[in-house]
Amino acid sequence: MLGETEIHVTVHNRVPLLSTAGLFIVVVVGSVVRAQQPCSVSPALRIRTATNIFNVQQEQTLGDIEAEWVESHYHPVHDVELAAHLNTVAGRILSQFHSDQARVRIILIDTPEAESFSVAPERIYITRKMITLLKSDDELAGLLGHELGHILAHQNAIIMSQLFRGILGVNAISDRKDISETVTRLFASIDRDRKLLRKSAQIIERQEAIHQYEADRVALYTSAAAGFSPQAFVELFDRSAKTNGKAANLFTDIFAATTSDTRRLREIKKTLKRLPGPCRELVPASSTEFRAWQAAVTSYSEFGTHED
Repeated sequence: MLGETEIHVTVHNRVPLLSTAGLFIVVVVGSVVRAQQPCSVSPALRIRTATNIFNVQQEQTLGDIEAEWVESHYHPVHDVELAAHLNTVAGRILSQFHSDQARVRIILIDTPEAESFSVAPERIYITRKMITLLKSDDELAGLLGHELGHILAHQNAIIMSQLFRGILGVNAISDRKDISETVTRLFASIDRDRKLLRKSAQIIERQEAIHQYEADRVALYTSAAAGFSPQAFVELFDRSAKTNGKAANLFTDIFAATTSDTRRLREIKKTLKRLPGPCRELVPASSTEFRAWQAAVTSYSEFGTHED
């Protein structure tokens, strides 16, 4: 049995200022006991060696600084009913890892885009538009597993390390003040110099290309280990990337007809085939509970209010 996993769920809406009162709903969930199921697989991590100038505490500080920047555009509201279903799915995913590796805040935000992203070691953001795109808890589980893969690989800290060094020539940082000032200087430099903007985009794209495949693998293995259908993540990626089921092959690679998304779909399908047969046979299912929760998220109109 794994230890307790701590999950923080917050709902945000875009407003000019961030309220300082009560930012998080905290739900402590013990290791999830699942019914016996035939799929048995371990979501082992493959951490790549890469330049990372942040130690554990500095990475957490970086995440806090970035979260302040992100959440300066959103107003937190508490809604226990919206949090409850998300906690149930997140708890099953996070319970696959040691509690020290998976102290994550799942944060629901309201933007026009269908997106999910992670910030440093403890935050996953999911937009309301992304929730409307999902078809089942299986897809939600794959989405959370993918973002958790980015967190456990320290992708954000690695990218910021590359940007600090490549754009500013900074190879070491110290306390919160130093990190905050360096982040501010980085953004200011990129904003006023188009060459630096292009260089930073290249750095980010290069690192994203490296990390996406591993995050996809974590999504498949983790969702399967938690009893969800890994096939659902394949279907979600195909639908959101609009690849229409067309994975790349050697012919399209040679003749430059392969996009990054079709290459990713190919690798996702290859990884799926490596899972044990019983795991691949898990079928995505859209439950009444999921559809009710999705409808509640979609129609939620009380952003900016506090629920006691």
